[in-house]
Amino acid sequence: MKIATKILLGFGILIALVWVIGIFAITSFSYSSTLFNKMDTDTIPKMIAVGDMSQKVTETHVEFMEFLLSGKLSSRDNVAGLLRSLENLGRENVERQETGDEKEKRAAAELAQKIDIFSSSVVDVMDMKTRGIADEELLSAEEKAVRPTFDSMMKLLTEQNDTYKSAFSTMRKDVKSSQDRGLLIIVIIAVIAMITGIILAVIYGRSISRPITNLTAVADDISKGEISKPVPKETKDEIGDLAEAFERMRVSLQVMIEAEGE
Repeated sequence: MKIATKILLGFGILIALVWVIGIFAITSFSYSSTLFNKMDTDTIPKMIAVGDMSQKVTETHVEFMEFLLSGKLSSRDNVAGLLRSLENLGRENVERQETGDEKEKRAAAELAQKIDIFSSSVVDVMDMKTRGIADEELLSAEEKAVRPTFDSMMKLLTEQNDTYKSAFSTMRKDVKSSQDRGLLIIVIIAVIAMITGIILAVIYGRSISRPITNLTAVADDISKGEISKPVPKETKDEIGDLAEAFERMRVSLQVMIEAEGE
């Protein structure tokens, strides 16, 4: 094998190991990037939407109770605005869940239905207040019509929030695990590449330096007149060709010396 071929082979092996490191790094980064993208475009927006709906439901109920107790028109207007916002959030949540699984779709549809029921029951009770119905009857209507829907909505929102938090936590763990695994693999391959490089350097270095050292010794012997010993050819590369040239030179010198002796 030619010296240039040996060097190219060694570099080729190291380059292949570097490519392996790169492939593992890209794979790990791609998986982590996919999880981050899912968190940014799916899980986190859903968590925020659930939080917004929970806040709107709570604010609506507080303003609704304020209207029942005080009869302020400003409170009624606030309730009307909050209900419109809540209904919009419910519809947006249904649209957002079109890409989700069946369980999420059912939960979104159920929540939208509860929002509609909650909205109509709140409006009905506020109309009763406007008509001058007694407070005891209003509170009774709130307990029977509004409160159960409010409680069931908050329970459903809490369950959804817990589900998204769990999914988010799992994704974070998966990202951390992927990064740690990718880093470990990269370190292992880098160590293997380093050890391989050292071994190749030693093997190829010795395969080149040893024949040269032997040829140097042969040349030194020839310079001292010791030409009877054949020059060995240890390799089939350029150094082997050089050894053959030394052997031809030795033979020529030997012939010349023998001819002069005659």
